Amino acid sequence: GGGSALLPMVATGNGRYADVHVFAGEAGMWVVFVDASETAADRSRLQQAMNETALLHEKEQRLLRQVREDQDALEAILDAMRVVTASLDAEGCVRYLSRWGCDLLARNRREVAGRRWDRVFRLDEGDAVRLRERLAAGADRGAERLAVRLSAAGGRTYWMEADVQPDPRDPAGRLLCFYDVTDACALREQLREKAEFQGMVGRSDAIQAVFRTIRDVAAVDVTVLIEGETGTGKENVARAIHAASRRADAPFIPVNCAGLSDSLINSELFGHRKGAFTGATDDQQGLFEAAHGGTMLLDEIGDIPMNTQTRILRVLEEREVVRIGETRARRIDVRILAATNKDLAEEVRKGRFREDLLYRIRVARIRLPPLRERREDIPLLAEHFRVRAVAACGKPVGGFATECMRVLMNYPWPGNVRELRNAVEFAVIACRGPAVLPVDLPPELVEVPPRPRPEKPYDATAEKARILEALDRAGGSREQAAKLLGISRATLYRRLKACL
Repeated sequence: GGGSALLPMVATGNGRYADVHVFAGEAGMWVVFVDASETAADRSRLQQAMNETALLHEKEQRLLRQVREDQDALEAILDAMRVVTASLDAEGCVRYLSRWGCDLLARNRREVAGRRWDRVFRLDEGDAVRLRERLAAGADRGAERLAVRLSAAGGRTYWMEADVQPDPRDPAGRLLCFYDVTDACALREQLREKAEFQGMVGRSDAIQAVFRTIRDVAAVDVTVLIEGETGTGKENVARAIHAASRRADAPFIPVNCAGLSDSLINSELFGHRKGAFTGATDDQQGLFEAAHGGTMLLDEIGDIPMNTQTRILRVLEEREVVRIGETRARRIDVRILAATNKDLAEEVRKGRFREDLLYRIRVARIRLPPLRERREDIPLLAEHFRVRAVAACGKPVGGFATECMRVLMNYPWPGNVRELRNAVEFAVIACRGPAVLPVDLPPELVEVPPRPRPEKPYDATAEKARILEALDRAGGSREQAAKLLGISRATLYRRLKACL
């Protein structure tokens, strides 16, 4: 145990005697011989010195115990945070591995000491190369963490974020930290799966209801009418139905009926025989035949001429087509999907669409909500389109500034998702910084519509409202607000002072 003991006086030779003091502790045992032949004063000083030595030794032991306790506490914190920490020397060899790292790899510290980090941590080759480059480049406190996959004992794979930091004890060394983000990645994957369906993106209740309907109708081989404003993604819905159906491996043929002239639409849809009309130099298969076994989308079906509507009704009822110039019917197996941005019931009342055809194509129906009815999906859609645009043009545009997202959220989006996609692509191309700013967006999104000059005298209240509106749209930036108002910053300050 600790402390000291005084043993009986012993002879040391030459007629002298000494007191024997023994100090015992965790570090070992000290035996001290104190000459008892000296004067009482000398012995008192020696005794005081020995007492001070004993106190210093006891303090050393307390500090050592505190260091061990602090180390245990630190390792417990790192374990709770699921952080693997390794200290590397200048050659990249492991000097220390945290307790959770040892448990994760099923190795003890003696096994990994002196081994290179890339032989201790089992990473995918690509991840190992990127981490090796990061270590070679040196520690950078501002560097973004690397997403890597770490293989643990037992074959389990963990998603980790690797971070390289300088070792405060050794300028040539490095601290390599792996932060476990497996749970977060699993949650993110679940959210992604819920938010994305067959290329369509959205978490709002409105779009989730569309996803559920698509799954329902895909399993049943019926005709579906897809209704929605221009740009809402009607063709995407049709492709999703096809991809989730039993016909997924067969052709998907989209036809823009509004883009076909009255003189060509019958030939394009049903085909023709050589010589059936001027310019028919060969037998031509129609789009219905080309889609045999698969799915055909009649987009903008409300623009089809009445005579063609009659022929389409026959295809739906008889499942056969007759080429122009022929009398022989050809059997087809095609699922018909129709899409429109019109109110077909109103078109029927006006005599521009066959009522019987409407009932035939509206066996099932899907209404796509406009973007203004699902604004909570705008950030998700904008980010989705930003990632695609960045990949296409190779620009390092990291995201959207807060004031930019405010503009996107407040804009009415008459062109719906298609307009949002085009706006984001425009912004990524125009962006000159790390994030998209309002100035990078298309002008129609950020410009305040010009107002006619009032005939009545200057109205301070109206001017104040106009300035506050511009400041709000600019996210509080006076410089941007001045651009929106079409005035200089000095003029804006002068008007602010006058009306506020």
